[in-house]
Amino acid sequence: MSRLHGISTIVFVIALAIYGYMQWQQSQITVPIIVNEEISPAFVAKKLSTSQYDAQGQLVHTIYAENMTYFSQDNQTLFEQPQYTIFPKDNKPTWTLSAKTGSLTKGHLLSLNDDVKLVSSEENGLVSEIYGQSLLMDFNTNIISTEQTIIIKGKDFRMYGSGLEVDINTTKMTLINHEQTIYKKHES
Repeated sequence: MSRLHGISTIVFVIALAIYGYMQWQQSQITVPIIVNEEISPAFVAKKLSTSQYDAQGQLVHTIYAENMTYFSQDNQTLFEQPQYTIFPKDNKPTWTLSAKTGSLTKGHLLSLNDDVKLVSSEENGLVSEIYGQSLLMDFNTNIISTEQTIIIKGKDFRMYGSGLEVDINTTKMTLINHEQTIYKKHES
């Protein structure tokens, strides 16, 4: 038995050495990195600034972003530090949307995320600023919406709630779930 035990030990050591050598050889093989052109951006821009006009030559909106990446295969644009200014028809007040990140899909759906701020240029308007974590803007309808928690700030109040729809064309706002309103006390 000791001779059989010795032979099986030698066979085991040889098999283990062959396995170790094969593993070492595989770890030394360089695998070429294949770049999938389908997910590569068509172009990247830094400190992008652009304006869009309608058929009558009226300014519709302006865009600024620290960084922009455009993917042509799915018509999606990603933004870092985007700032959109929307110019509604009929000389209504402008609105400026800003956030840390954003994406434009299908050429008309803007999704803004992380520290989103919506500011009205109307000095004496009821609502001056809206804050949230995400907003969706449809450029075809000029409607801004969210289901997330938001803060609405006006001259003499702060309103907390969730779910919001803002029609930029009519300046009509609908708050889905009102949670609390805090009014500023004026001294008489």
